[in-house]
Amino acid sequence: MQSVAELLDAIKERRNLTTDSALAAALGVSRQTVNNWRQGRNTPDPVACATIAGLTGEPLALVMGIAGEQRAISREEKAVWRKLAATAMTLAIGVSLALPVRAEAVRHGFEASPTIHYAKSAVSPNGGAAGHLSTSSVTRPSASAPPG
Repeated sequence: MQSVAELLDAIKERRNLTTDSALAAALGVSRQTVNNWRQGRNTPDPVACATIAGLTGEPLALVMGIAGEQRAISREEKAVWRKLAATAMTLAIGVSLALPVRAEAVRHGFEASPTIHYAKSAVSPNGGAAGHLSTSSVTRPSASAPPG
């Protein structure tokens, strides 16, 4: 993807959205904001870039690189943003090729852990620390167990 407009179109396709109004609602912005991004009159800020990255599945650095390149005025600045976007894409491809099995193993390991333990410091009624910890355990329901 080379432009903010292409990122927006990718969100519409991925989420089965038919209008820019629906796209704007998914992004939490106005339809006019989406139109301004498409026309290049404005570019997504970092928070909007993070939302776009989440909805497209693209790395945040890639989305920020594309938005930054669109916002840049000088050729030199555009080149820096283009390089950031290309580096992010290369890194994302490399990581996805290297880690799918490891990521699946981590997910299965997490699902096998039935209990979460945590500790919190107790506070005395007059505002200071009470000097002791209370602990709690929460048993997570199995992913295969029926709710209830």
